[in-house]
Amino acid sequence: MPRLPRSFRKQDVRRRSRLFCEALELSSAERRALIEDPELLDLADVMVESAVGFMPLPLGVAAGFRIDGRSVDIPMATEEPSVIAAAGYAGAIVARAGGFSTWADEPLMSAQVYLDGVPPEREAALRAAEPEVAETVAPLLDSMRRRGGGFRGLRVRRVEAGPAARRGTVCVELVIDVRDAMGANVLNSAAEAAAPALERAAGARCVIAILTNAASERKAGASFRVPLPKLRRRGLGGGELAERIVFANEIALSDPERAVTHNKGIMNGITALALATANDTRALEAAVHAYAARDGAYRALTEYRVEDDALLGEFSAPLALGTVGGATSFHPAARASLRLLENPGAAELARIAAALGLAQNFAAVSALVSEGIQSGHMRLHANRLAYNAGARGAEIAQVAERLAALGSFNAETAARELGAIRSSS
Repeated sequence: MPRLPRSFRKQDVRRRSRLFCEALELSSAERRALIEDPELLDLADVMVESAVGFMPLPLGVAAGFRIDGRSVDIPMATEEPSVIAAAGYAGAIVARAGGFSTWADEPLMSAQVYLDGVPPEREAALRAAEPEVAETVAPLLDSMRRRGGGFRGLRVRRVEAGPAARRGTVCVELVIDVRDAMGANVLNSAAEAAAPALERAAGARCVIAILTNAASERKAGASFRVPLPKLRRRGLGGGELAERIVFANEIALSDPERAVTHNKGIMNGITALALATANDTRALEAAVHAYAARDGAYRALTEYRVEDDALLGEFSAPLALGTVGGATSFHPAARASLRLLENPGAAELARIAAALGLAQNFAAVSALVSEGIQSGHMRLHANRLAYNAGARGAEIAQVAERLAALGSFNAETAARELGAIRSSS
């Protein structure tokens, strides 16, 4: 097995990269994929620890969306075939029917301070500590305050179940308007800064001081209305297709096993946009899936219904996305993606993400209840098989077309067809 030296972490980024490539005996092609531009090593080094290079994802564009009366081309970073094609397909159908309507909450996030062993009579003292807490965190929030954000209040709640409840654990939430930031660093700093004052007020020990990624007050949503005649697909009339979509969604509302994949389809779009803009995909997905289980059962995050001879679709979830701070501020691809979107604020980016997530789900469910998803997916997968077989340039499409015509999608067939193309040219 390849081994890296114990001192690996302490080396500078260029030497780490060299040691990594040598230990794994990477080919020249693999080295180029990892480190196409040596200057990017410095960018990698400031983004993560022990950096050795980049693992790039394809960046594509789902063009032609219409959102709140405006044309929008959406950047998407993803490794999965058919995601961008599906988004574009659904976006075009909805655009012809007037487009998506969206909304977003104010960008309120919470920092949490958990205190151990707080007597009930001390809760009032915690609430009374709000002015001191506000004054303590004010310097940390100065830039947000200048943009219209800042401290918005303090809430006290007692943990109600489990060992923490028996110990008298109380959570104090600092509510902060983070404006166009995702806000994690500022929220964490505010929680830690506020902890000593809250300990004094409660006469208790702080055990945790950190933000919550639940972002339950920072939701965004989207909806569309498509007349039934515009829904024809693969021999199905609009009325029948709409009824099937509504029923499929009802299954995902009732059966968590279906809902997981249903919501994963939504996140195919939202996560791809988050990656393209260098947002925190782990926090985003954790919040969305927690919201899907907010009533104790995991459910679909979409609603569909037929009303006045039209299919109506709706989606909403917490979407804590930022357009300033973090990697969004300096990653070149993220800055380019935001420019494509005409440099939206955080709320607008969340609204775009909501429309994209709904489009992704609409496309997937439409395919599932009609011809199925595999025929289109495998046609796109054929391109990968062609590439792995050694096809390059125009050969990729030629091999993929032959695989689709044969209905045979495997490495052996791809290699055979590539050989046939080359021998005939």
